[in-house]
Amino acid sequence: MIRQTALVDIPVYIPKELTDLSKSFADVLLNIGSLYALQLKGKLSVVVEKDIWREIPKRLRATEIPERQKDKYEEQIQTIEKGIYDLYPVTVNCGESEVDLIIGKVFSSEGDNVSCYSGAAGVTNNNYINVIDLFDSKLGELCQKLAVRSSNDGESIKNKAPEIKCLDVFSLAGGLDVTHKPICVFFSGESPENISSLSNMTIFLNLYSARFRALTMDIAERYLLGSEIIVKLSDTEISKLLLVWLRGHDVGHFIGEDNLGDTMSEFDTDYMILHELKSDMIALYSFGLFSNDLLNNGLLERIYYLSVAEMLRYIRRGNILMHPDSASAYLAWCYFERSGAIKYDPGDEKFKIDLALFEDAVSEFTEELLSIFSEGDAERARKLVKCFGGLETTNKTDLSPRDSSENLREVINDTEIAHYIDYNFITGK
Repeated sequence: MIRQTALVDIPVYIPKELTDLSKSFADVLLNIGSLYALQLKGKLSVVVEKDIWREIPKRLRATEIPERQKDKYEEQIQTIEKGIYDLYPVTVNCGESEVDLIIGKVFSSEGDNVSCYSGAAGVTNNNYINVIDLFDSKLGELCQKLAVRSSNDGESIKNKAPEIKCLDVFSLAGGLDVTHKPICVFFSGESPENISSLSNMTIFLNLYSARFRALTMDIAERYLLGSEIIVKLSDTEISKLLLVWLRGHDVGHFIGEDNLGDTMSEFDTDYMILHELKSDMIALYSFGLFSNDLLNNGLLERIYYLSVAEMLRYIRRGNILMHPDSASAYLAWCYFERSGAIKYDPGDEKFKIDLALFEDAVSEFTEELLSIFSEGDAERARKLVKCFGGLETTNKTDLSPRDSSENLREVINDTEIAHYIDYNFITGK
């Protein structure tokens, strides 16, 4: 089965005062790309690795930056010279503008579970800080409604969840420039931390929104009744709703007791799938708290449709056992179908969402998942993962789960809609 890739133009405005620096950052990413290519070929010797890595500080120091930023800039370069644990950001301010270079290593989908050289560069986007702040202001109320223990109060959750920064990216390299391009990265910055609790999160907001427009909207138009309510969303609304969804999912990892981690390894596939599923359901559950502010004027209904459409995009990745977030989306979809919240309409050949049943199903499923984690019931956890049949790929030409419904199988294997995305970055005004 040949899968299509959508090529999307990504215009990024780089302020004039940051133009030279952005070119320098783009050059550094060429070094990162070289390291990554040699890594994949198994030809990256220690000597070659050190030689290429040493070129990065040299290139950065050769760039003119504002006088008041030089000391901080030099400190960041010196940190890079010492070596980094995961990813590290170099940040430079100029007036109200800011540009970031993030380089280091991540686990790439094409790296065979090896930490691979990766990088991104972009201009900071501060237009949506209030969205995250308003969401976080209701974490206490969210915990209260979910009836989780008092130790999981809003302030505690906020302190555990990563600090978010948004970038409009103008260049990607290495493990971040692969077939399944990520829309965010997590990293510690300098100190070694557990990979499940990295304290910094950078969202590639322009790429996230572009992916939604290029891939998810096409899926929604073809397979969801009522999809016009998200097809007509403005760019600002798309970015806002995607951030609300992502923040809800992000904090969902930290809500509720996790005694399941005592009975299952955090690297157990079933455990990872259920952790993603719990977070997805908590995100969906949280939306109802914002019907009078963040999600007023019809945005609550729209974010439900957006979330369901995104589920389909995740499921369409195929080989879902390799991707816990895709497996989570599949289990959620099956649960909503079983509850009647999502039904296939043979007349229109599309899926229909019953929003009242959908909200009920979200509440019930969230409660069930919180209970499984709180009780640490590994047997119940594994039964849930397997309750909708095998998650294994059907065969090499059919990447849907083995026991998928035929209607969903059609969505997964539809090659007329692009499965992947690539970017053509256009910088300037």
